[in-house]
Amino acid sequence: MNVQTWHPHFLATGIGSLPYIDPQQALNLIWKNLPQAPHWPQLPRLGAESAFVGQYLKVLVETGCIEGFDKPQFQINAVDWPERMTRFYELYFQAEAGVENALEEFGFTPAGGVGFHHFCRELEQKGTQDAILLKGQLSGPLTVGMEITEINGKASYYNEQLRDILIKALKLHARWQTRTLARFGLPVLMSIDDPALYAYGSSTHLTLERHTLIQNLNEIAEGILAEGGIPAVHVCAGMDWTLVFDTNIKVVNFDAYEYMTSMAVLAQPLEEFLQKGGILSWGIVPTSPKAWTESVPSLKARLEKNIEELSKKGVNETRLRAQSLLTPSCGTGTLDVTLAERIYVLLQELSTVMRA
Repeated sequence: MNVQTWHPHFLATGIGSLPYIDPQQALNLIWKNLPQAPHWPQLPRLGAESAFVGQYLKVLVETGCIEGFDKPQFQINAVDWPERMTRFYELYFQAEAGVENALEEFGFTPAGGVGFHHFCRELEQKGTQDAILLKGQLSGPLTVGMEITEINGKASYYNEQLRDILIKALKLHARWQTRTLARFGLPVLMSIDDPALYAYGSSTHLTLERHTLIQNLNEIAEGILAEGGIPAVHVCAGMDWTLVFDTNIKVVNFDAYEYMTSMAVLAQPLEEFLQKGGILSWGIVPTSPKAWTESVPSLKARLEKNIEELSKKGVNETRLRAQSLLTPSCGTGTLDVTLAERIYVLLQELSTVMRA
């Protein structure tokens, strides 16, 4: 797929997480409501290895850079830290050189990848069915770097050496995941979920540097692009979206239900992003109890009002409509199952109406 000419026109897909323990229940919901752009289900209720950060730590745990998936810490004070770090970089350079077994080390553990592996098995057994796109996801560098600490409790993101290890681990995971999904013959949308990016520019995180954040996202996007994937970023909060517009990211997924203002004030940069072939992914279905009070007509009215607002500020409406995706505003992994199901039904029905 040439993203420069891709017109999803309100195609619907998910963020990732679902509140099930049984992966088949999750897949049933996904295929029923998102048959054209299904995603593999993240199942955080299965434990630490399936959690938002823990899922992507396999190579770091196995090389000894980090010990454990629950409350992970870099073992920088270990007497053999240089050897542990060397093991990681050896694997990294082997994988970059095309050694398939090395790249596999950057995938999921069996426990951490339950939803992913069930998704792939179903694709092998039943084919891609009505899908025109497959979606994957991974946690983003700033969020992961803030959650994983050094022994002293300081966020590892602020340590340049540790940040480099994290970025490279995530880059090759993204590459591995994109390659694995691409073998089913459909375009792969790979989303970097990095909610901590909202902190950029805030008074509490003045040390976060724009060029470093851009460089981090570009490095991970490089792994996705290398396998022919479409790199995306999802942040479920308001932020300075020009930071993402200035990267090699092709799809920007924002919470259009609660944080529309953060996008509305950036109409001109958004128009330039769209002119370059970028896709705006509207997180328009709320992932909160507010979904019980919403309906397809009310969400459509909200979306149309938002489109009108952007259009009045100079965004080309025809281009915007053609280059729009729909998603929930965030993942649903912490919600009740009935609420998550309600959100997916609303999303599917809204997409049908908008695409018609």
